[in-house]
Order: sequence, then C-alpha cells, then structure tokens
Amino acid sequence: MESRRRSRRSGQVLLMVTLALVPMFAILGLVTDVGYMQYVKMSAQTAAEAAARAAIISYHETVGGSNPTCGTGAGTVVCSAAAPTTCTSNITSPANFIERGCMYAQSHGFNSANQWVTYQPDVRSTPPTAPGMGTATYWVTFRVIQKVPQMFSAVLGNTSGMVAARSTTAVIGASDCIYALNRTSYSGALSVGGSANLTSSCGVYVNSTNSCAISTNGNGAVLSAPEYDVVGNVCTQNPLTPAANTGVSQVSDPLAALPVPASAPYTCDPDKIGTYSPSGDTDLYPGVYCGGIHVPNATYTLHAGMYILVGGGLSTQSANSHITSTGGVTFYNTFGTTTNSSTYSYSGIQIGATSTVSLIAPTSGTYAGILFFDDRSSPAGTSDNYGGGSTAVYQGAIYAKNAAVTMSGNSSISTAYTILVADTISMIGASGFNNNYSSLPSGSPIQQTVMVE
Repeated sequence: MESRRRSRRSGQVLLMVTLALVPMFAILGLVTDVGYMQYVKMSAQTAAEAAARAAIISYHETVGGSNPTCGTGAGTVVCSAAAPTTCTSNITSPANFIERGCMYAQSHGFNSANQWVTYQPDVRSTPPTAPGMGTATYWVTFRVIQKVPQMFSAVLGNTSGMVAARSTTAVIGASDCIYALNRTSYSGALSVGGSANLTSSCGVYVNSTNSCAISTNGNGAVLSAPEYDVVGNVCTQNPLTPAANTGVSQVSDPLAALPVPASAPYTCDPDKIGTYSPSGDTDLYPGVYCGGIHVPNATYTLHAGMYILVGGGLSTQSANSHITSTGGVTFYNTFGTTTNSSTYSYSGIQIGATSTVSLIAPTSGTYAGILFFDDRSSPAGTSDNYGGGSTAVYQGAIYAKNAAVTMSGNSSISTAYTILVADTISMIGASGFNNNYSSLPSGSPIQQTVMVE
C-alpha cells in the first residue's frame, strides 16, 4: 500500500515538474530572444550613428558654410524631408554624402533582405526628432530597421520581431567667432594690449600651444567673451570670466570649404591696371583691380559685388580717407599672374586707425557673410590692419588664415556681427564682436556639426 502511495506521489511530482518546465522554457526562450534583439538594437544604433556622422561630415567638408540648395545636380544637396527614403542597396562608390552615410550603415552589416536603412534630410528647418533644437542649416536622420526571426519564443506564436534605431546629426552656426589659427607655440596668438578692450558676444578659439596663448598687456586691457577655448594656456592681469577651457584640441580652418572666387591668370579690368586711387570722391564697382585700391583724402563709395584685388591690397591714407558700401561687398585679396603676363606681388589690408570705414558683407549667395577673403596661399605672417574711428563697421567675416591681423580704432562695436579668422590677432583700442546673424539665411558663415540624438 505504502509503495503505491509513493508511486502516485512520484507521478504527481513528475507531472507538476513537466507542467512547470513548459512556462520555464518559454520564459527562458523569451529572455534569450529579447537579449538577442537587444544586441541587434545596439548594432543598429551604432550603424545609424555611423551613417549620420559620415553623411554630415562629408556634407560639411563639401559645402562648408555656403547656402545649400535642395536638388540632385551639381552644387545642390539631397533633401526629402516629407518622409524617410530607403537607401540604395550595396553601395560601394557613393555619389553624394547621403549615399556615403548609407554605405557606412551597410558596412556595419545592415544590407540584407530583412534590413532597411532610410534617410530623411532637409535645409533651414528644425529636425522633427529634436523639436527644441531650433533651426539647423542642414540636418539628416538615418534609421536602421531589422526584422529579427524569433527562436525559442516562436513556440508561443511570435515568429519574428522588429528592431529599429535612429540618429540625427545637423550643421549649425558655430558658437565661436574669433579664431587664432597659429598651431605653433606662439606667445600672444590673441593679445589685447595696453588699455585696449575686446568685448565679444561669441566665443574665442586659440590654437597656440604656448602657456601665454592668450595674453593681455597692461592693467587696463579688457578681454570679455562667453567662452575661451585654448590649446595652451592664458596670461592675463585679471582672471577671465568664465575660466578658459585649456588643453583643448587644435581646430582646423573653419572656412576651408569656402570656394575661391578666382584664380590666376587674372583678367584685369582695363581701367583698373595699377593702383586704383582717384583723387576725388569716387564710386567704385565690382571688378578685378590689378594693383589694388588706395583711398586718398576722399570718399570711396563701393557698390555691391565682388572686388578682386590682385596685388596691392586695400589701403587708406589718413583720417580724411572714407570707405563705405551701398550694399553687400566681398574683397578677395590675392596675387599672381594676369592674362597680359604681368605679375603682382601680394600686399595686405592696411586701413588706418583714424580712417572712416563702413563695410557690410552680402546677405545671400556663396559669399553671404564674407567681407574679406585673403588668398590661402598668401605669405605667412603678412600684416593686415583693420582700423577706423568710433563709428567703424566691419559687418562680415574677415578671413585671413595666414595673416597677423591687428584691429584698432574702436572698430565694429555697433555692428550686427563680426567674425575674425586669422593666424594671430592683436587688439589695439576698443573692438566689439557681436553675433546677430539674422540677416543671413543660414546664420553664421562658420558652421559646425553636432549629433542631435
């Protein structure tokens, strides 16, 4: 009797264990499948981020700060913000930066029948995935999706699951507007001397590795900016507020992608061969000035457009020299051979501290926001001097990557925005840098890439 009882109890236990194993194996299978899907999710996120980064970096290197136009032809960018578009499969030679992003996602293993990579870009709008970010010059979102077959949990009827990941990157206006690019151990790569005053509404970036990369010389010198990024260190009589970010990585030329307006051999305008310097008040028009422009004791009124200075640069004589523009102007200061075989040597910009200056950059086109553009092949260390009285206006970017730039004479204090990119920078007098780019369609001419999500 006792033996039969034990047999019945053993059978009951076996039955109970068997019944318990079914949900246990189901739970184990679900955990296994969920774990595998989480692994695929991480891989998909990595692929989406790689695609977004590759696309936006390639875009930025190609387009830089110019104003993008949607399209598929030369000089345009890919836009299709209405809905995501599926990437072409098996890309090996990308035709544009969007395809480069697609290729990066595919190279991370997402290129089969059960996997999809999509993109969604647009210009001058807010990314839908980051509504609080504000307007970007350009953004792109990549989504990576994979259908994952279920293993253990398939017995419960779940034959497959979907895994999705996305990443958005954007190009926005840079927070800095003053760049000293000298990459050596240069003392005072950005210097504010004597009783000079540099007040900036935007940040400062200094590449020098010197322990005094930023310096102020004299107890009266004032340097004020919302951010200081310095590869080396600072030497100032008074502590900077906020404290400088020292030991940062060196930055490359922020306007490297800006296309060159013209190259040698240059065709001189027939009436602009030799230094252009009429003695009386004169209206000037865009063109190729072989020998540069010198403003004597007179008022020169510049009409809107591109002024190409082949040798000679731009200079003024005295306090009675006045320069003003009626519209957006850009100066490309260069040198070299002309079509008549004449050769002109390079000369810097020399605008006297007491001269009167009011110059405004264009608000549209490739050179929107660009006021002065020095030839990138100009001799290193060439001196550029930007002066002007208390009403001086330099509204635009002064791009002189090889030059030692001095700003003096209370320049640009009441200007909407000023950007300075130079090898080294010296401030004499009171100089103000503002950052109101509302007149420009894409904001600051200097753009930076950011990962939004």
